[in-house]
Amino acid sequence: MGTPDGDRFEVLLTLIAAYEEQHFPIPAADPIEILHFAITDMGRSQSELASLLGSRARASEILNRKRALSLGQIRAISAAWNLPIALLAAPYRLEDDAA
Repeated sequence: MGTPDGDRFEVLLTLIAAYEEQHFPIPAADPIEILHFAITDMGRSQSELASLLGSRARASEILNRKRALSLGQIRAISAAWNLPIALLAAPYRLEDDAA
């Protein structure tokens, strides 16, 4: 840092990040997809989710997009599974929503 080479690499890093953002944007994550990822790839289970949400039926409704997550549920999942609240609180479509 503070050297000509360091400054040059800082500029290059900024240019590369801007290029990638413009040409290869990463779409926003869907909260239900995040829950499915946590269950399949992070070693969590639907039973654990059911415990956090209060019932297996509630967990199933949420995972099948029949019911939206409430703020309390988002907070509980975030705290237990170390997932950012902002990711779980993002808008997403429910089964009844128009496609």
